[in-house]
Amino acid sequence: MVIALLTDFGTKDYFVGAMKGAILSINAKANIVDITHEIPPQDICSASFTLLACYKDFPPETLFVAVVDPGVGSDRRAVLLETENYYFVAPDNGLLSFIFEEETNFRVFELTNKDFFAPKISRTFHGRDIFASVAAHLTKGVEPNELGDETVDFVRFESAKPKKISENETEAEIIHTDNFGNLVTNLKHSDLPKDFMLEINGKIIKKRQEFYAEAEKDEVFMILGSAGFLEIVAFQNRAERILSVENGEQIILRMTK
Repeated sequence: MVIALLTDFGTKDYFVGAMKGAILSINAKANIVDITHEIPPQDICSASFTLLACYKDFPPETLFVAVVDPGVGSDRRAVLLETENYYFVAPDNGLLSFIFEEETNFRVFELTNKDFFAPKISRTFHGRDIFASVAAHLTKGVEPNELGDETVDFVRFESAKPKKISENETEAEIIHTDNFGNLVTNLKHSDLPKDFMLEINGKIIKKRQEFYAEAEKDEVFMILGSAGFLEIVAFQNRAERILSVENGEQIILRMTK
């Protein structure tokens, strides 16, 4: 079983290494893969999108450990999500919301059995002492129901959906900004009419390309990204900077024919 890690810890400090050490101390043969540790600090929505964008690229039975946890040490719960093909261990703070939307058949367990936690639990590092420890035990054959009771009372936020506001206009928004400054919208292929333009922060974007190098340097255009969402990008530049926008920015999709 692969364990895939996603956090906002960065790699400057010891946190990621400590999580891996905790896993390997329980299962020395664990196969650990890093998704990213560069989620913006405490950005649960970015973590949720990033997990959605890549989890199906992993083989069945992969166990994802996702830790972006502003409420560490509080009374927020820890959960295990079991789907038909994957497992997810995470804080119960909305981080798994996109997965809940994508999957139709799943079970959620509240992690309460301290037999599978570290002997000493830091109030500031549940990533190591709870989530990594539970994940390692799962790879050793522990069953989900041994970790705690199944629950239907878990945190999930409703992701922003494009909203029709007139016969020819749809309101959408930016849900993620990647490392290249590309702006990921919440518009999927099925939301797109044949001919349209976007308006964002008072600027109009009409051009749509199939690949990046079709554009001129610094040109802003639209492209359907690898995660299945329409993106606003700038060739060899950052659309984020050119358009002066950030996550949550409103977009208007306007049909042109």
